[in-house]
Amino acid sequence: MRWESLLESYKKIVNFEEEREKILEDLMVRKDELRTEINRISTIREIKEGKYLSVGAVDSSFDELFGDSWGRRLYAVCVSGIGFIPGGFIQKDPEVLMEECILEYEEDDDYSRILKGLAIAKEIHSAKEWFSDMDLVLIDGSAKSSIISINQAMTSKNLESSASGRNLKSMYKDTLDALYEMLYMRKLVFIPKRSSEVLIADKVSSLINNDYALLEAVLEKGEYVVLESQTWNYNLPKVGGVSEEFLSKLFNLLKSLNVIYFKSISGRIVKLETHMPLSVHTLWDFFPLEGENILTYLIDRSAKHYLVELKKHANEINPYKYRK
Repeated sequence: MRWESLLESYKKIVNFEEEREKILEDLMVRKDELRTEINRISTIREIKEGKYLSVGAVDSSFDELFGDSWGRRLYAVCVSGIGFIPGGFIQKDPEVLMEECILEYEEDDDYSRILKGLAIAKEIHSAKEWFSDMDLVLIDGSAKSSIISINQAMTSKNLESSASGRNLKSMYKDTLDALYEMLYMRKLVFIPKRSSEVLIADKVSSLINNDYALLEAVLEKGEYVVLESQTWNYNLPKVGGVSEEFLSKLFNLLKSLNVIYFKSISGRIVKLETHMPLSVHTLWDFFPLEGENILTYLIDRSAKHYLVELKKHANEINPYKYRK
């Protein structure tokens, strides 16, 4: 039975890949027709070599480090940042700015929902603190998911019972002020890891209602389209000095973000959310890997590295762990 189950799972993987290839083949057959339809919605443009912009990026990682038999938990939030500063007309290795912020919280319950919101808040704070002089600042994730994470954390019924929750509440207004300022200055670029949002595939005669699949088949490497994002109904609590008027202005900035789809060097479709469409000409060079921005990749590894090192130390000294 075990091998039969394994075989069935293997078949599902093969079928999944074969179905994907068939969809792409069908779209490729109609490539010219679909390009014409897409061009009527948003002009297909080509990436151009131009002036390089300075780029900063932030990302975070968090987890439980230590738990004891009294029901207490020790958490850590690690935020990492990296910046690229152009070296003029001569191509050279980017100058790197590295900072890590390690914050520990002792809790009496599972506060992963609050910690996720806190981690996003720390990313936004760090982005402004470290990279306020940068032309662009990258956030690894969508604008919508960032707001949802903060909202879910701030509306948690256990917020006041959590050390991390009280910390989040104390920095809530400053976080939104920093977010508003960077959006207003047109610095922020959100890079969703994945997205079910459909902005173009449902407007053409495509057999699949998925922007990524459609554009992967139709666009050439280095081509891109710019679209208006969907109008989401954002929600955040009006507490700690955050007014209805301020939230209205913040949400209007979020709703006016443009969406850029471009086909990277690897052939994968990349999605950006930004007020600055011309940023695609600079960011194109930062996607040499399959669907991964090299800056967000490095800071993700950095944040996780520091977290892993802390977890290793906690595991070595924790006599209460379930298995040794």
